[in-house]
Amino acid sequence: MNKYLLIVVSFIIALALFTACTDENPEPNDVFFGYNYFPLKTGESMIYKVTEINIDKPSNVFDTSVYFIREIVDIPLIDNENDTAYRIERYYREFENEKWIIHSVWTSKTTSLTAEKTEENQRFVKIRFPVKQNYTWNGNLYNDLTKQDYWISSYNTSFLHENFSFDSCLTVMHDSSKSLIHLNRAYEVYAYNVGLIYKEQTYINSQEVIYEIPIEGRVTTGTIYIQELVEIE
Repeated sequence: MNKYLLIVVSFIIALALFTACTDENPEPNDVFFGYNYFPLKTGESMIYKVTEINIDKPSNVFDTSVYFIREIVDIPLIDNENDTAYRIERYYREFENEKWIIHSVWTSKTTSLTAEKTEENQRFVKIRFPVKQNYTWNGNLYNDLTKQDYWISSYNTSFLHENFSFDSCLTVMHDSSKSLIHLNRAYEVYAYNVGLIYKEQTYINSQEVIYEIPIEGRVTTGTIYIQELVEIE
């Protein structure tokens, strides 16, 4: 009787240890990769409103231009690395009632570890998979630009904009530094099953130090680029 009792107790202990190990080491299927933050499907089309601001106060330059970009995911192709990539046809117009004019052709692709986009012959690593907080990588890994750290500041968070509201979004920071005389801020926001919905690049400087006024209110020189989704076709 004691022999059988010992066997039963040993089995229960072994089962408990196995369960504990399983809980602490989840299967790979439990990892959230986040591929759907960068969907690519032929025929998908999105329209963005772009605002560009150039400031050079000493030269009395305060230029603002607003226009629209339409991106259409075109046919897939095999790139030089034998991966499936997609042509991204980009169209331009200044006013909403104007005819679209072809502007440029980019390419995009996803691999098991990256989401990449080639813009004006410069290839950028937009996202690294699996998605996780503070994950950092070199966004310029595959181009000839200076190394630039990208990092995930948040994911699966809501994003509210004047045109859209999304429940699950990924924010990828490209730059973030601030002082009394400068502000560098660059980031992109991706919505789940949609893709890029917002992009900002702000680089401003100030020669006036007024503690009560934020640097945005006393810019001497700088550039601001904002790209925001206005329509999903």
